[in-house]
Amino acid sequence: MKLFGSPKNEVWQKLAAEMNAEFFKGTIGKPTMVSLKYKNWIIVLDTFTINTGKSSVTYTRMRVPYIRENDIKFKLSRKNIFSGVGRMFGMPLIETYDYDFDDEFVLKGNDETVIKEIFQNEEIKAMIKKQKRLILKTKEYKPKISLTEGELYFQMTGVLKNLEKLKNLFELFKMMIDEFVKNGVAEEGAPVVTLHN
Repeated sequence: MKLFGSPKNEVWQKLAAEMNAEFFKGTIGKPTMVSLKYKNWIIVLDTFTINTGKSSVTYTRMRVPYIRENDIKFKLSRKNIFSGVGRMFGMPLIETYDYDFDDEFVLKGNDETVIKEIFQNEEIKAMIKKQKRLILKTKEYKPKISLTEGELYFQMTGVLKNLEKLKNLFELFKMMIDEFVKNGVAEEGAPVVTLHN
């Protein structure tokens, strides 16, 4: 019996097999990855570790690059004791008027109309609620990487090894990128930036 659950590689290999994705075993300098092609995009799951000297923290992340059609920025996280303090990089709080959702999450962004429309999707909100810890946001690349592309980005503390939650994340990213295209945030074309091996 495994006292602490299945090792990450075992679960992630099973995930890749069940989702028809690619599994890349980590090496020195490269993390273990699961890479899923969805239409013109590549969604990548991996982990990274931040060392603080005396300790280290490992995070699970999921990313997908896309061609930006609009300069839409947002950040979604679960509410905590610091949620109401100030504004994040000048971005105001956005309410979806789904009161159950707004009670659980803080959503901030730079275009209330577009962001609110994305988060009207009931399936997206249901998938987000399944993740106990998360940050979901858009990111811009540094100019030397790309001026025209951005990234949908998920992060949580720890190594996610729950198969159903991992599947849920990939489905969430598929739906989010479709909503990005539908609402003029992303173009349908394939981005140049790649994250997989």
